[in-house]
Amino acid sequence: MKKTVFLLLALALALALVAVFQPMAPRTEKAVPRTIAIVQLTEVDDATVAGFRDGMAARGYREGVDVVYANPGAVGSPDKLEEAIRKLLQKNPDLFLVSSTPATLAVKRLTEARRWPPVVFAPVNDPLGAGVVENLSHPGGHITGVRLPTGDDLRMKWLLRIAPGVKRVYLPYSADDKSALVSLEKARQAAEMFGVTLLPRALAQEDIATAAAAIPREADAVFLPRDSRIEARIEAFVAQAEKRRLPLSAPSLAQVRAGALFSYGYVHQDTGGQAARLADQIFKGTAPGDLPVEMAENQLAINLAAAGRIGIAVPDEILHQAEYLIRQ
Repeated sequence: MKKTVFLLLALALALALVAVFQPMAPRTEKAVPRTIAIVQLTEVDDATVAGFRDGMAARGYREGVDVVYANPGAVGSPDKLEEAIRKLLQKNPDLFLVSSTPATLAVKRLTEARRWPPVVFAPVNDPLGAGVVENLSHPGGHITGVRLPTGDDLRMKWLLRIAPGVKRVYLPYSADDKSALVSLEKARQAAEMFGVTLLPRALAQEDIATAAAAIPREADAVFLPRDSRIEARIEAFVAQAEKRRLPLSAPSLAQVRAGALFSYGYVHQDTGGQAARLADQIFKGTAPGDLPVEMAENQLAINLAAAGRIGIAVPDEILHQAEYLIRQ
C-alpha cells in the first residue's frame, strides 16, 4: 500500500515538472487594438499629430498592434467638422485627439450626451474661456488636454524689441474663432500698454485667402493670432510681408520655419507629446476629468534668413535668448 502511494506521488511530481518545463503553447487570442480618432481643422496641426504618435510609440503603443489611428486629415473649414466627427464616431473609437478650439468644441458637443469616448485636446488656446472645460485643475467629464500659455502680450513686446520702429500693427483674425478672439484681446492690451496702434481686421471664412494681400498701407508689422485657419495660410503672409519688408510675428515655431520673422509661442510636436502622456494615463484607467489640463511652453524662435530678407539686424542679446534660430 505504501509503495503504491509512493509511486502515485512520484508520478504526480513528474507530471508537475513536465508542466513547468514544457514550452508554453503560442497564444491564439489576439488583443484588439484601441482606436484613436483624430480631428484637426487645418494642416497646421500635422506636427501635433506626429508628436502624439511619437509620444504613444515611446510609451510602448505599437501602431497596428496596440493602437490604430483613424485620421481623415485636416477638415479644412468649421462647417465640415460635424460630418467628419460623426463619421469617426461610427468607428466606435476609444479616444479622440482633437486639435484647435473650433474642432474641440464640435467634438465636445457631439460626445457630451454620452460622455464617451474620452477626448484629449492639443492644443486649445483658452479652454476655460471657450467653454471646453469648467475647471483646469479638475476638468470633470470626459475631456482634458493641453492649453496654450498666455503669451500674445509678451509676443508683442518681443516684436517691439526686435523691430523698435514699429508703430502700427496689422492683425487679421477669424471672427468666429474663440481662440483668435483671445489673441486679439491680449494684443489689444499690449498695444495700449506699449503705445502701438493695432489695425485689426475681422475675417469671415471666405476672406482668409485674401487677408494677406489686404495688409494696410500704413502697417509697420503683421501680427498673426492663434488662429489655425490663418496660420494655415502662412505662405501668403510670408510672401506679402517680405514684399513689403515688414516683420511678421506668428504664434508658433511652425510658421517661423515657414518664413515668419519670429514667434514667441508653442511647438506643435511638443504639444502632441504632452497629449500622448494624457492619453496613456487614460488608457491605464485614469478618468479624463481627473487629469488636470496641462500647459504648453512658450519658446522664442527667430528666422535669421527672414530677418536678412527684410533688412532687420536682430541684436545678439536677443539671439542668445532664442531657443530656435532658423538660418535658411
